[in-house]
Amino acid sequence: MKIIAITSTTIIPKDGTYSVARLDVCPDITGVIHYVGHPATKTIVESKGAVQALSKLFLGLEVGESMICFAIKQGMSNRSQGGTAANQEVSEDMLEIRAVTRLA
Repeated sequence: MKIIAITSTTIIPKDGTYSVARLDVCPDITGVIHYVGHPATKTIVESKGAVQALSKLFLGLEVGESMICFAIKQGMSNRSQGGTAANQEVSEDMLEIRAVTRLA
């Protein structure tokens, strides 16, 4: 798996065929660029070695590339009040880790 990005949600700006898989263990993301804005989630991914991108715009995956998504588990965010609040505390056990790979 060629991991090129870390996000807090699945972002697919390019048409193609993708594989999405839930991961039980976080892969090594040391030095991988991240596009996470939520402060608590950002702290978690940076503690695992991810580095903040210079831009907030993720351009997408090329064929063969993967991104790792750290999304707050369903029912654990405060989205029902209008979106996940920037000040919502999040722990690692509240996150689902998914690998998204562009196949074609």
